[in-house]
Amino acid sequence: MKSREQMMYEIEALLRTAFKQMRDEINELLAKEMSRNEFMILRLISEQGPKKVTEFATMLGVSASHITAVTDALVQKNWITRVRSKEDRRIIKIHLTDAGKEIVSYFEQKKNEYFLKRFTHYSDEELQTLIKLFSKLDKNRL
Repeated sequence: MKSREQMMYEIEALLRTAFKQMRDEINELLAKEMSRNEFMILRLISEQGPKKVTEFATMLGVSASHITAVTDALVQKNWITRVRSKEDRRIIKIHLTDAGKEIVSYFEQKKNEYFLKRFTHYSDEELQTLIKLFSKLDKNRL
């Protein structure tokens, strides 16, 4: 029987491999249209509404300059627009355009199809077990 330490190393290796595979597959799914970072920004705006560059940087743990570069690309694709606050002209928030809303919806559907296919070989019981185990790993659920 494996020691607890050996099992922890095995879990670490399996998690790293599985998440890398899924990240790569999702990147491949998005690659022709946008980067994963672009998709994350679009999805955040879609779910939470307009935000300042600094808010995105804090949420994603990256620099404001990185977010500016990503949002510059999204502006060029006409998926977002920058809107200056009427109350404080120094504040600029990032908003989705109609085209941005459409692309988010399209890729959310593709992402959902990907996960349905990725987990098609799992029974409902196995999926419930995965949910239960990952919930225990989630420090925010303690």
